[in-house]
Amino acid sequence: MARDRANINTGIWTDDDWRELTRDEQWLYELLLTHPSLTYAGVCDWRPGRLAQNSSDTTGDDIERIGALLQSKRFIFIDPDTEEVLVRSFLRHDGLLKQPKLAVSMVNAYGSISSKPIRKVVIHELQRLHGEYPEWRAFAVEKVQELLKLSGSDMATFTPGFTPPLTLDVPPADTPTGRQAEALPTSTATSTATSNPEERAPAAPTPPAKAQRGTRLPDGWEPPADVIQAMAAQFPQLNLETEHAKFTDYYNAAPGDKGIKRDWTATWRNWIRKAAEYAPRSTTGNRHIDRAVAAWGTLSTRHDEPAPTDPWTAKELSA
Repeated sequence: MARDRANINTGIWTDDDWRELTRDEQWLYELLLTHPSLTYAGVCDWRPGRLAQNSSDTTGDDIERIGALLQSKRFIFIDPDTEEVLVRSFLRHDGLLKQPKLAVSMVNAYGSISSKPIRKVVIHELQRLHGEYPEWRAFAVEKVQELLKLSGSDMATFTPGFTPPLTLDVPPADTPTGRQAEALPTSTATSTATSNPEERAPAAPTPPAKAQRGTRLPDGWEPPADVIQAMAAQFPQLNLETEHAKFTDYYNAAPGDKGIKRDWTATWRNWIRKAAEYAPRSTTGNRHIDRAVAAWGTLSTRHDEPAPTDPWTAKELSA
């Protein structure tokens, strides 16, 4: 079931963190919260160029800059590799977890999330809410109970420099719970959990920034041959060599973080899928031959010549 409206609690204006956002940050957050692509899991398409078209004086670079600021303040969590963004507190404030039918829609929407980090953050936020509001009707739904058994992670795990908030999913009897713990300053909440500083568990080491940020596209990079063949078979209407050249030129010229990826093979697959959305399908009977002509210029008709075996074709071409 597609969403046709967005719930914005007017109590948002009583939140100090929200009021400290800039006008641009509030605008982008509200855009994501009301965007047609936002799912019942709180995940929206993250395509800065397209999002920029919702305002006459906004560019894709503006969206990326504002998005980075919102992420640094923990309002959203972006996975540029899968082009998805999570509105982190969506499940908390939308109210759908109080309605069993919508909770099932949330579970279905969770299944469509491509980003592994976002999936873990959604589970983490769901587990936090279960600890705070076990009476919410969604937590009686079997499918939601299955999600609660999965492994979740705070977004700080994937964003170096962030400090995870104190969470007490199953708090001891002598510690503040849920809403009380969140209301305490970090230092107070930490000291409540343990009065002896020497007994405090050491903070989990932050993963190296380089590992999280990924790398720029290596010189001469090509995806593995099996990946090329699989995508050629799935999208025979595309000339993969031409698309690969476009892909290489685009990311070699991309500035800053835009040109840095953790998984270039996954990024390449996404590029090909998007290219296929706009590519007209061939009307000839043999699309493999059409692409081969584009790749090699001419196609031999001699029966005694071996067929080409270049990985950029979906399969060998027979004369």
